Amino acid sequence: MYNVWDLIGRYIPLIKCLKLESRKGLMVVILLRSLFVPAFYFTAKYGDQGWMIMLTSLLGLSNGHLTVCVLTCAPKGYKGPEQNALGNLLVLFLLGGIFAGVTLDWLWLIGKGW
Repeated sequence: MYNVWDLIGRYIPLIKCLKLESRKGLMVVILLRSLFVPAFYFTAKYGDQGWMIMLTSLLGLSNGHLTVCVLTCAPKGYKGPEQNALGNLLVLFLLGGIFAGVTLDWLWLIGKGW
């Protein structure tokens, strides 16, 4: 579900009224995503599978949407070489996060004895 909604979220910014372009707005929404941590915790402890699927779907949707918005809007305030450098940094951190996630997932599976 995460990957499906992540893919859908990447196409939402094509609708002009749904694209976030304010840097402050993007920062607020990105920081609000930290509320997913207690939501997942309490859902795992007290909720059922349907709520977990919904939370996973919302996480994927917000991830796809915000990734596109940040990668397209962040470099707009800069000129030429600075835009290129910022784009390179954004992609570097994106790939670093993906690598860290895959590595931690792999370690999680090894720790469980798979």
